[in-house]
Amino acid sequence: MQKNEFGTVLERLAEGWTSREYESVAGHFADRVFYSDALNYTFRDVRSLLRFFQDDGGKPQSCKFHNWVFDEDRQLGVAEFSYQGTYAYHGTVWIEITDDKIACWREYQHMSEKTRDEFWQQ
Repeated sequence: MQKNEFGTVLERLAEGWTSREYESVAGHFADRVFYSDALNYTFRDVRSLLRFFQDDGGKPQSCKFHNWVFDEDRQLGVAEFSYQGTYAYHGTVWIEITDDKIACWREYQHMSEKTRDEFWQQ
């Protein structure tokens, strides 16, 4: 995957989560995936991950990636995000790509109802 393609994937993920098109979102992940917030949940296959996405409590969803970088040689990216849904989070995610799919997603996040600017006191 090239750098610009990684950016496009992030845009599609944000759009898919925001519009609750979870099957489209899950399509960006490898069948055997490691998706984890180490303290709260871990999923190892895309079917379980899709069920996790779909369990949104019927609430509106919003996802925004603020900043990101991608190392083409290592197929490794990192992104800063804000997510509003069942809970509100601000965090970062480390993403490993294999065969143009997300094979590993490790997120580090904090729950907060504050906006990103309020959270960071900007």
